[in-house]
Amino acid sequence: MATTILMHMKESPGIPHIHLKNAIDYILDVKHDGAKTDYGTFVGGNSGTDHREILNNFLDTKDLFGKRDGRQGYHFVVSFAPGETDKDTAFSVVKAFCEEYLGDAYDYVFALHTDKGHLHGHIIFNSVNRLDGYKYHYKKGDWERYIQPVTDRVCMEYGLKPLTFEEKRVGLSYAEWQQKNKGVVNKQDILKADIDYAIQQSETMEQYISTMKQMGYEMKQHYSYKEKRSFITYSMNEGDGKVFRRRDRRLGSGYRFDEIVQRVKTKDGIRTYEDILEQLNRKAEPYLRSTMLKGSRTFYRLYQAVNYYRLPNPFVVPSAQVRKDMVRLDKLLEDCRYLKEHQLPDAAALKQKRQFLQEKMEELKSERKTYYRIKDMMRPEDGELLEEYRALARQLMSVEQTHSDRFEEIEDRMEEIKSILPHDYLEAEDRVAAINQELKRIKKENGVIDHLLGTETAELRPDIILKK
Repeated sequence: MATTILMHMKESPGIPHIHLKNAIDYILDVKHDGAKTDYGTFVGGNSGTDHREILNNFLDTKDLFGKRDGRQGYHFVVSFAPGETDKDTAFSVVKAFCEEYLGDAYDYVFALHTDKGHLHGHIIFNSVNRLDGYKYHYKKGDWERYIQPVTDRVCMEYGLKPLTFEEKRVGLSYAEWQQKNKGVVNKQDILKADIDYAIQQSETMEQYISTMKQMGYEMKQHYSYKEKRSFITYSMNEGDGKVFRRRDRRLGSGYRFDEIVQRVKTKDGIRTYEDILEQLNRKAEPYLRSTMLKGSRTFYRLYQAVNYYRLPNPFVVPSAQVRKDMVRLDKLLEDCRYLKEHQLPDAAALKQKRQFLQEKMEELKSERKTYYRIKDMMRPEDGELLEEYRALARQLMSVEQTHSDRFEEIEDRMEEIKSILPHDYLEAEDRVAAINQELKRIKKENGVIDHLLGTETAELRPDIILKK
């Protein structure tokens, strides 16, 4: 059965429309020249065909009514079950929906992605109505009232079952949707998982509050006279003067104070921590199986991050650090990849590697001095020829060999310059550039090693060392 999801794109600090731009680029698959859309075959809309033209038309509408701020646009995703329909029919369904629901009122672009096991269409439309300047607003119940009648008619016309709507995901921002698609968790995801975990560990609200404090949270209860209900603000000290704060009203259904009171009694509700652990473990699996890594502290940090809620006593693990590792799991996996790739199981091996790189840097700097002396001996006229040679080399890269006359002219002149200049001059130029590039790479690698040594030489408390 086909399903559809509605998300919005928020205003971004700095460039307000950047999420809108990224969404348009994504559905048109600009990065891969449209491979996901059969190279533009399954793209349509009323705002142009080029991603830049489409964005400019969206922005022109906003400027016309002075509404560049706030929500920038909306994103529908329409997914069809494997084998439910073919490409042409799926494309026609998405096209017909856009024409009937959005019509001429909103700038829109749509694309059918054919790169997965199931066909799925993407629709991006502007937040500002281009006829009257009013902004689009989705309210609870609008699906049944306005959208479903359109989708039912379209689906019936093409012999498909009616679309279903994932109501719980209304208002999911584009950035949040991208995160979930890429298997990334954020701080709010972890807070919700922590709440779910604390609820399962508690029989009373006192125990719930105690469990959240053990996980590193401070909680303040407030009362809203406007809403006539209590709410909680959660905060966690992340170190370096940073504090993460979130009010329960921003966490969605099931996480308000009165809802948590009920859930502690009944143990109802989802357990998001199970989904997070599954997600993190899936990404970390290649490194969790590595025998070589298991003696390193980096491995223990990875293990703790992806198994936190399964640990015998998760409360003894540094709360801010383990949550930072969950959010930045890719960075931790990069550290593990480097250790595994270079066979560096401990701090001693890292120090040895750093010493080797330091010696290599000194050798390269010494060699570079030799070539600098050659360049210092260069006459002014030789310097002019060398600059000409560089310019010709750049031209050669941009001239197609099919234009043989120009290509051969450049090659002939470069050969002539090479015959005039001492061989050492050209060699010195190329070698200095190569040395500088290698020194830059080594400096970056030394930074990785210093970072890893910070982890590998840190004290690891005996009570949180995990069994291998």
